[in-house]
Amino acid sequence: MRLLKPALAALLLAAPLAGAGAATIAEARAGVVRETMTYLNTPYLWGGMHPETGMDCSAFAKLVYARAGLYLPRVSAEQFSQTKRLAPAAVLPGDLVFFAMKNPGTPRVDHVGIYVGKGFFVHASFTNGVHIDSVYNPYYFARLVSVRKYAGF
Repeated sequence: MRLLKPALAALLLAAPLAGAGAATIAEARAGVVRETMTYLNTPYLWGGMHPETGMDCSAFAKLVYARAGLYLPRVSAEQFSQTKRLAPAAVLPGDLVFFAMKNPGTPRVDHVGIYVGKGFFVHASFTNGVHIDSVYNPYYFARLVSVRKYAGF
């Protein structure tokens, strides 16, 4: 899996950057994915909100969306409540994936990542910082609560 990560990141970095001038939702989504990739290997810091010193999962999602001109609340549970549930087959790059890490099998959300396509998501974990993982990794799949979309996406 580690060997695929640099290749996947390079492929996703080729996407156009979103911003105030993004002409389409597809461009905005591609920009979110591209922005996501710029934080790979950022250290994890619980409660941290800055790429230079470290971030936790919800700060990471909030920062990436903010750079694309989109507002997300600070905490993953609030991010969950302010997004729209999707059928898993409808998930698109730039959507959010929510997990119950502390209480698997419950709907209590305490972790968030950004879906980047082909079954992969980027998130800030306390063990590896910001990195790419597979939604289908048994560890994460067992804890997946919902895939959700930001309003307007």
